[in-house]
Amino acid sequence: MQPNAVKMIQIPKDLLDQHTHIRLRLADMYGILIDKKRPFRCDDTLQTAHCLEIVLTGAIDVRYGSFVQHLTAGEIQFRRRGNYQLFPSDDYTSLLIFMENEFVDYFLETHVPEFKQERFGADLPPFTFKTSGFINANIAQAIQHILHPQEYSRCIVKFTAHQVLLQILANDSSKTFVSFLKHLVSERKIDLGYFMEENFNRQLSLPDMAKLTGRSVSAFKKEFTERFNTTPVKWQINRRLEYAEYQLKTSSDPISLIAYSSGFENISHFSKVYKQKFGASPKSARSRQVVY
Repeated sequence: MQPNAVKMIQIPKDLLDQHTHIRLRLADMYGILIDKKRPFRCDDTLQTAHCLEIVLTGAIDVRYGSFVQHLTAGEIQFRRRGNYQLFPSDDYTSLLIFMENEFVDYFLETHVPEFKQERFGADLPPFTFKTSGFINANIAQAIQHILHPQEYSRCIVKFTAHQVLLQILANDSSKTFVSFLKHLVSERKIDLGYFMEENFNRQLSLPDMAKLTGRSVSAFKKEFTERFNTTPVKWQINRRLEYAEYQLKTSSDPISLIAYSSGFENISHFSKVYKQKFGASPKSARSRQVVY
């Protein structure tokens, strides 16, 4: 990897080793306290679960497509899973609660079972709200249970997410947010071709790909093989090699950087599979390019 190459991070997975957290009583649901002594920032962040963020101190810039939102202490943001660029200040701390569709679905069925939602585009920016005294009290309690877990701490933090979402709904006179949540849980499957083209050079495992497209692992593999007549791993390697070949022909970037940007983390493996596919090593393939 090149020294100035930016590595994608996955959240919540890549935050768990660095920050105090608690896993809640529901699959893949976490409460994580971000400590300013262990900052994270990345211009390629893959958020694999929906996130309810409460900024405690400092500020963070959240970029999503063409949208940029500046969050400061006392603000709340709900971000659905997706690709983001996150740039926190040096004094930034926050509470992040990650959740899956199952939790959102359960929340809606419990509190707003009958509601006709609007349709939303894929580029809708995250929702941002202000905290209140009631929310702050709940957050303070949740933080204590994450720092000092007891017998019912996981349930209490989960109910904190409930309380915060209820407060947001209570102050959302336009009903836009609840409509968005309804749309979110109804938006189960993502087109496989679109997803693979967008993410072929990212380090995603098979369970990651299945989860992010709204499928089980077995359903993902079956549907993928039927559609592309190959396995996800073989398709991914082939697509990375095609991208690398194009970069070798059209750019002057170092071969190691091209390998990394194509999704290969091991240069020798890249050279080996490249030669198997194209009959020449990346170095010799580049040397044969003629500049007119």
